[in-house]
Amino acid sequence: MIYMTNPKTLRFYWLNLQQDLFDNWCVHKIYGGLTNHRGRETWIPYTTKAEASLALTDAEYSKRQRGYVYSDITDVEHFALKPQTIKEVLENTCKVKKLDMFE
Repeated sequence: MIYMTNPKTLRFYWLNLQQDLFDNWCVHKIYGGLTNHRGRETWIPYTTKAEASLALTDAEYSKRQRGYVYSDITDVEHFALKPQTIKEVLENTCKVKKLDMFE
């Protein structure tokens, strides 16, 4: 994972190399503003890990040329995933009602 920020434009860029469910290697890019909650996310698939690694290093090099510098994530809680059980997910998102079909 590579996390970079641009102090002049107050933007961030996050690069990650991951494998998807179809055995394709993907470059996962998340980018946006540091002062707002707007941003974008893209997944770019490649057939081999070498191609994906090359694309990742090209993207990282291009961002460094534009003024981005390596930095630490300041708000870790904003990006961290919280493990949940199925019951918690259903209670929080769906509010599933139990239907009794035999009444």
